[in-house]
Amino acid sequence: RRASSRWASVQRMAAPEVSALVDDLRAAGRCGLACEVLVAGCNNDQLPCAPTFDALAARLRRDGRLDEASEALTAFHRAGGVSNPSQSAALMAALAREGRTMEALSLHSLVRADNRTSAMLLTALLQAGEVAGAGRLASELGASLRGGGASPDLPLFNVMLQSLLRSGRASEASTLLSASGSSRLRPSARTLHTLLHSFVSAGELPAAVEVFNSFCGGGGAPSAASFNLLIGAFARRGERLNAESLARQMASSGAAPDSYTLNALLRASAATGQPRRAL
Repeated sequence: RRASSRWASVQRMAAPEVSALVDDLRAAGRCGLACEVLVAGCNNDQLPCAPTFDALAARLRRDGRLDEASEALTAFHRAGGVSNPSQSAALMAALAREGRTMEALSLHSLVRADNRTSAMLLTALLQAGEVAGAGRLASELGASLRGGGASPDLPLFNVMLQSLLRSGRASEASTLLSASGSSRLRPSARTLHTLLHSFVSAGELPAAVEVFNSFCGGGGAPSAASFNLLIGAFARRGERLNAESLARQMASSGAAPDSYTLNALLRASAATGQPRRAL
């Protein structure tokens, strides 16, 4: 009877009073009850203010009470609330690290995530080994971009490419790279190497060369490892002239040739019956 009376009194409160009550309960360490009051307020057109929600969500997450934090976030956003993106991202990342990929992806769709939130979630999924989930989210973000959605910023762009490549979606990564040309987004040197490795491993050397040339033409500085990857690919195909040309470009770019470079050039020269050229 006392519980019923308590909830009846909550239902008579205005939204500011609900916010104050949630704040008081959280400050007293009664976060479970605070979550119940917040959810009830959201479901009864008594939407608590965003700072109240953010403070409670942060406390629940720090205490490892992810179920309650997820429930609060869902109720708050379904009622029209807008939370701090950092809090939303931190909760989704925590869920991803626990292997709760589908729940994290569902929350991502619910909160209309910004670039930073999406990048944090993709990074957390990759770090947790949830490669398939990261690939699925990156694919959805790429489809949104092609459909006229908001363009990713540079950090999100790079982690999207990494997610697509690591989940075996190299063709989608290539499409994303092409679609971003007008926005002047450029993959990082690390992402470029992953792209090149994916194309070379699939036997698509021309596609790798196209990506490499586009990267260099946009002012990018490939790593020595990326140069060596392509030089080695040319060497295995017996394309000595291309291997040597790339080695000269490597030296002029400031990326120092190493023993791998020399061995690749030796293989390319030997394949054309001129083993002494590399020397």
